[in-house]
Amino acid sequence: MASDDINATSVAVRTTLPRLPLPPSSEWSVIHTERLLLRPLTQDDLEAYYALRRQPEFMAESSLGKPDSDISETQAALDDLVNPERENFLFGIFIAATGELIGDGGIHTIRFGPLGWPEIGYKLAPAYWGRGYGTESMGGLLKAWWQLPRQEAEIKVHPNSLWKNEEVEGPVLSREHVVAEIATYNKGSQRVVEKLGFRHFGTWEEPDTQLHRLGQPLELGHYALSSPP
Repeated sequence: MASDDINATSVAVRTTLPRLPLPPSSEWSVIHTERLLLRPLTQDDLEAYYALRRQPEFMAESSLGKPDSDISETQAALDDLVNPERENFLFGIFIAATGELIGDGGIHTIRFGPLGWPEIGYKLAPAYWGRGYGTESMGGLLKAWWQLPRQEAEIKVHPNSLWKNEEVEGPVLSREHVVAEIATYNKGSQRVVEKLGFRHFGTWEEPDTQLHRLGQPLELGHYALSSPP
């Protein structure tokens, strides 16, 4: 199924979303997990963020798909993250014991994503892969996400993201979801979302958005997580 098919088959639902605009990131609470600390990035993090974004493996699954060539590119990315008009819920991921910045992640699209629902994603420095930090950080992030103040909303979503027992003649009332799109070769991230309780609802090809593979077919798995009861 291509992205054009997704738009053609979307259904309207009545649900909830965080009240927008979100408070400025300077007012967000720090998220603490067993080994990690998540907080919004600031200008003081520029050098550490540049060190991460210079690593090809760290940037491999980003929208750019390539490392930053100089610190000005990192500055532009940081400016975008802290832009008060941007709708996201993104944090830096730090080792709590040392304060080392090892990644970033959160809800990068709150409205009008390709599947309709808010979309989650994360990146970690390769030195920290395979240690459970992806599951731990995004688990803490999701707890904070569900605690944000909500408002009713009507949105269009991919019908397969709904539970089987939900009617699709809309707009119908649906529990709120978070979704993830993961390349089928990225087994590590697939395991992370599965451990977090996401359910797989479809795999199809879409045109790649990374500049060096722009327009080439990319097979993506699609996952959804319902809000807590």
